[in-house]
Amino acid sequence: MGFRDVQREQTDYFAFHRMGRASAWSRQKRREAIHNLEFPRRRPARWPGFGPPPPHHLHPGRHTFREPEPYRKSQEDEKKEGPSTGVQRRARRLERLLAQEGMRFEKVLGWGGFGMACLFSMSSGEKVVVKIELEGRDTIEKERRNYELMRDAHHVLHMYNLAAEEAIEESDLAAGGLFLEFMERGTLEKWIVKMAKERKTFSDRALWTIFDCLVRGLVALAYPGTKWRAEESARDFNESPRDTMVHFDIDPTNLLVGGFGTFGQRNHAIVPIHKIGDLGLGEIFNFRARRETERVWYARQSGKAYLYTPEQFTEEWDWHIAAPASDGAPTAGNYRESMNLWQMGWTMYALITLCWPNEKKEPFVYASRVFDRPVKDATYGGDLLYSGRYDDTDRDLRRVVAQCLYHSPLSRPTLRELEVHIRDKLRTRLNNSEEEARAWAKRFYGEPERRRPAPPPAPARERWNMGAHHPNRFGGAARARFGQVFSNESILDLERVRRRRADEDHRPVIRRQPQPRRFWRD
Repeated sequence: MGFRDVQREQTDYFAFHRMGRASAWSRQKRREAIHNLEFPRRRPARWPGFGPPPPHHLHPGRHTFREPEPYRKSQEDEKKEGPSTGVQRRARRLERLLAQEGMRFEKVLGWGGFGMACLFSMSSGEKVVVKIELEGRDTIEKERRNYELMRDAHHVLHMYNLAAEEAIEESDLAAGGLFLEFMERGTLEKWIVKMAKERKTFSDRALWTIFDCLVRGLVALAYPGTKWRAEESARDFNESPRDTMVHFDIDPTNLLVGGFGTFGQRNHAIVPIHKIGDLGLGEIFNFRARRETERVWYARQSGKAYLYTPEQFTEEWDWHIAAPASDGAPTAGNYRESMNLWQMGWTMYALITLCWPNEKKEPFVYASRVFDRPVKDATYGGDLLYSGRYDDTDRDLRRVVAQCLYHSPLSRPTLRELEVHIRDKLRTRLNNSEEEARAWAKRFYGEPERRRPAPPPAPARERWNMGAHHPNRFGGAARARFGQVFSNESILDLERVRRRRADEDHRPVIRRQPQPRRFWRD
């Protein structure tokens, strides 16, 4: 299939998507229509925009917006039936393999078409998630690089470098593996479903606190590779992000809930810490990358269909053969930090409504002030403000979330504006005090664990294929990171160093000797 055929196919698919009929689209059935499709469009000369609002939008109310579908069952509930026989077989092989490294198998956490994640306990008692790739699609290596860029962030999942990684890479079990931080309270979706089943709602203070956590994670994605000394803050920068990591898959299933306690300099006593995970689809986009035609077009269908952003599904694409940003398009293909914010806005929408977003996204023209600037644009969160279903939730929070769901990236709030506004909001008295919020968290999430302040994350082990030079002696930071491992248990494989620098081999260059099993983390 040629690239022009890909463009025609995407144009036809997203026409169905905008009508809320993406699940009915079929490549086979639409083959002739795709072949005869006019692409690019010639008339009118450019996308005309949304036009005048329909009559029922002039006096909005409950009848204006379709009621979304409530959350009833999470992915974790669906997987309680147990993994398939093939997944169980691979899990047993992984268990035997890592038992030699002193790691004890606990359970299978999840699985899919390309990989699975298992929980293991180490000899120290700490738990770690082992994620392996079952097909050679290089997604694990891409995800590894993304986690390395986030190694100092407090609100993005941490990756560990363990000696057992080499055992997986040298086996024929998987194409690659990752060792990730274990979040003891599972996915955010699990807690949304629990709240929906109890027929209750999150308190305003809990919602603002969770929002603060999620925005901190977005700041980390906006400035990849930053060494955060305290906590992620957009106020540390005087300029807008340039090399943003666009996640493409931010939703409640990829947001993890951890424990109570102090992380960095922030005390999570009202709600547990929330972190962004699953960076497998993440890509770095800057000014130049947004003008690479094939790259932006192929990224158009990255992520889950129900969470495609306006940058992906807007009709504005139909007028552009090249990268839309190179032709000055304000929305189509403008992959930047505001795209992550739009998907995070849907997560906040789910926390407020306890519902899935509708398959058909209904734009509602909404004029407001986004902090210090007047904006009139179409938002996809109009029902938060005018349906009357969610009036018990703080209106200011609903207004900010609706602004995060604006169609145009330039209309949405900046991370700096959000950070300042959330900080000021948490200092005010909301519908409950901090003491009441802590008592609620204790009942809802379970007894808060007594945790010591987490030490700052150590720098990740350097990977030679990213341009670094291998050390010519073992001392200083290398010896501090690995202890006495270099002196009596491991050797430097010079052949692997040569092959790694030539980008022919990606295995660790430190090869272990057959000594008593140990592990290290950084």
